Amino acid sequence: MVDFRNIQRDSNFRANVFLIECIAVLAVYLRVLYHLTPEVYQQHRSILLATFGVIYIIRLNFMSRYLLQREIAIEELTIVILIWIPSILSSFLLVTAKQEVSISESFTAVGAYAIGSFLNSYSEFQRKKWKAIPSNKGRCYTGGLFSLCRNINYFGDTVLFAGWAAATGNWRNMWVPLVMGTSFIYHHIPEKERYLAKRYGRDWIDYVEKTPHVFVPFVC
Repeated sequence: MVDFRNIQRDSNFRANVFLIECIAVLAVYLRVLYHLTPEVYQQHRSILLATFGVIYIIRLNFMSRYLLQREIAIEELTIVILIWIPSILSSFLLVTAKQEVSISESFTAVGAYAIGSFLNSYSEFQRKKWKAIPSNKGRCYTGGLFSLCRNINYFGDTVLFAGWAAATGNWRNMWVPLVMGTSFIYHHIPEKERYLAKRYGRDWIDYVEKTPHVFVPFVC
């Protein structure tokens, strides 16, 4: 069975479908957010949640279309964007504090969201730039942010959603980064690293020895 990571994109068909799905999900998210708080839509919390949604969808499509050259997997076109992301956004919409967001909440939420977005997107940008050098073709990228831990992009995603959850003002939404982090650690990362070990051989072994932390920089 061919691993989806080995499938190179030969057209933008799936990327365009993914874009349309993302726009639809974002439109519903913003409409429901407005419907739930029509008289206080200009409150900072609503603006914060709306802004996070717009930035995330733009960043997600920039990454899938430009930074990642592989084909978009069927799972990403179905389960991820049509089930998993809407489930998260539904929780953020329905389990949200009614009072205005405080200054400390804003700083915490924006800080975590910005740091997580940076770790996820910039690490992928560094890898793409390095891979574009002909002499690096077929080699394992181990530099930049990926020198801090082997799955810095996944850690960034988890921090990002922790910030988004914090913006809702309800601790119950922390189920999102907890489930996401657990899924990364016990499912996605082991599967990904088995693939990378097989693909890169000795280079991967050297990388693991040099960068022992799997998910959280300097911790684990």
